This record gives sequence, structure tokens and C-alpha cells, in this order.
Amino acid sequence: ESYLAAIILMGSILEGVLLAIVQMYPSKANQAPSAPRDNNGKVKQFGEWNLSNLINVAHDCGWLQLDVKKFSHTLREYRNLVHPWEQRARNEFPDEDTARICWEVVRAAINDLEIFIRGK
Repeated sequence: ESYLAAIILMGSILEGVLLAIVQMYPSKANQAPSAPRDNNGKVKQFGEWNLSNLINVAHDCGWLQLDVKKFSHTLREYRNLVHPWEQRARNEFPDEDTARICWEVVRAAINDLEIFIRGK
């Protein structure tokens, strides 16, 4: 019944697969309008991207559908409950249903990415 821990891991899975796809297609990822930039306007190195950046770029590149992008950001918000102060401030305690919903988001993202890769 470690639902929060499971959600944190699911967020990490999502981040890992999105990082893998941007590394597979670096030119396309770096050209995405939402690619994060430094103060000089240069695209940051992938190691400096956060999950929000990865989600937005994956959508810009056509790797994630809009619905998956939106739900992925929700999963990201729940993953941020890893910070005890954040969980306390939000007074949120994810349960089994929330964990199941988050798992479906991860599955949907992987499905979208698989469709893209197979289409290549």
C-alpha cells in the first residue's frame, strides 16, 4: 500500500523513457519550440531538462498526443509529492485509485512513443 512511492517511481519511469527518446532524436528535440534554453538563448543540455520540459518537447515533436501530455503533467504534479513539504502543503495522500490512474498515464505515454518509433 505504498501508493505515493509507486507514483514517484511512475514519474521516474516517465522521465526515463522521455529522456531516452530525446536522446534518440536530439536534433528534433533541440528544435522544439518548448526546448528549455539558458539565459543566452541556447538550448540546455538534456541533463538539465526537467520532466515538464521533456513532456512539452515530446508533445511538440509529435511523440505524445495532447491528452497524454496533459495527463503526464498531472502525474508530474503527483510525483512532486516526493517533497514532504509539498505533500504537507497540499494535504494530499494518494490512494490505490490514484496510483492506478498514474500507471495508465505511463502506459499511454509508452504507447504513444511506441507508435512513433514503429512509424519511423
